[in-house]
Amino acid sequence: MRNPRSVSLIGILALSAATVAYAQRAPAIPGVTGTIVTPETAKDEKKAEDKAGAAVKDAVTPDDSKGPLSDLTPGTTIVIRFGDNVTEGIVSKIDRSANEITVRYDNKKVEKFVLSDRGTSGARTVQYTNDTKQKVTRYFRLKS
Repeated sequence: MRNPRSVSLIGILALSAATVAYAQRAPAIPGVTGTIVTPETAKDEKKAEDKAGAAVKDAVTPDDSKGPLSDLTPGTTIVIRFGDNVTEGIVSKIDRSANEITVRYDNKKVEKFVLSDRGTSGARTVQYTNDTKQKVTRYFRLKS
């Protein structure tokens, strides 16, 4: 009669060898190795892929929602005060890396402004309303 310990030992070795052999198999190829992907599964995988791609893009590209001009968008109407003069214009372009804005007036005149401090000579007060309906005041000087 065989020893019951050797039978259980052989069984354990056979199971462990089977799992190692199963782990070494090649990955399934849809449509070739017998794996069939349903259209719903393909759509779900595409959605997950798109989400992951957007997350990677957000992580890799610099975020424009930081900095002093983050709440200013092109097309915003601004009020510019310089001494006794008060004018109104529309922001046509924003260069956040240089803290510059380009303003177009009703008479088609275009000027570039650079963000500055309040005490800077020639500083103009620029007021606008941000997306949360709060009045924002910044100081700019004409770009020379």
